[in-house]
Amino acid sequence: MTFLSETDNEAGISVKFNSKDKSVPVYSIEFNSEKKSIRNTINFYYAYRKNIYRMDGLLYNKKYVSGNGFRTYSAESPIRYFKKASDTLYEYQFYRDLEKRIATDKDGTKIELFVANLKDNIDYSEPALFYLSERYGISPGLGKGEIVVYANYRFNNNYSSGDFVKMKDIDEDIYFNKEQIESLIDDKYREFMTKTEPDRKPIYCSVKAFGKNTDEKTTEELNDLLGNICEYYDLWNKKETIESFKTYFDSEVKRRVEIYKKNGTLNEKQLTTYLEELNQLKSQNSLESFDYK
Repeated sequence: MTFLSETDNEAGISVKFNSKDKSVPVYSIEFNSEKKSIRNTINFYYAYRKNIYRMDGLLYNKKYVSGNGFRTYSAESPIRYFKKASDTLYEYQFYRDLEKRIATDKDGTKIELFVANLKDNIDYSEPALFYLSERYGISPGLGKGEIVVYANYRFNNNYSSGDFVKMKDIDEDIYFNKEQIESLIDDKYREFMTKTEPDRKPIYCSVKAFGKNTDEKTTEELNDLLGNICEYYDLWNKKETIESFKTYFDSEVKRRVEIYKKNGTLNEKQLTTYLEELNQLKSQNSLESFDYK
């Protein structure tokens, strides 16, 4: 579920993931697997031991997620109850028969929601609750099949709105490292890393050596890439094949080079050195060249 706020002109994407047995719901905010940043990030909510945690995480290879930090989160909202405004039905974009609902906060803030019923009997309330509660301080109280497609906010003669952009099913698997995330929350991360460290891994994950022409900035970016690659291998080596690992190495190098060219982080000379160094290290991406811990 995606909403666009005219207040900050930024889109927020709310996606609900479930574990295969439906026991661990995960709510993602601002998820974007194509995000043009050096490290792909994902912010999400994680339900664990009757608490909900707001997690900062990293996205590897567009499908693997690890936790990077967290804080507890409450979905309680100052505005929870919306009343049906009238029997009039509205239209917006391609939506028909929208019901208008209104709530007024104690400070006088008035919020109007325009709700569509998709009549598919799917419960969209939880993702909407987390997104709208965090961004706007409201809990819409949706029924099955209902989504908020437009909202008006009026306070102190000011006016703002939130606009539903799109909604679609994601027909792919996203893998969350459950043990890694929960050990982070339980403050047992050192034990987790010691237990899960692979017996063998690329030499550059232990010892890094670059050529004399590699300047400080290029070295910084090389270390960031290799750190990301090695984290990915440490966390997912039991699930990924060596060939998949090699493919990720190549695709991540390509993605970052495109970003460097676009934003000018590295100039042409630095990019040449960057690629030369990585091409040398790439020869170590086979089991025969792996080092023991």
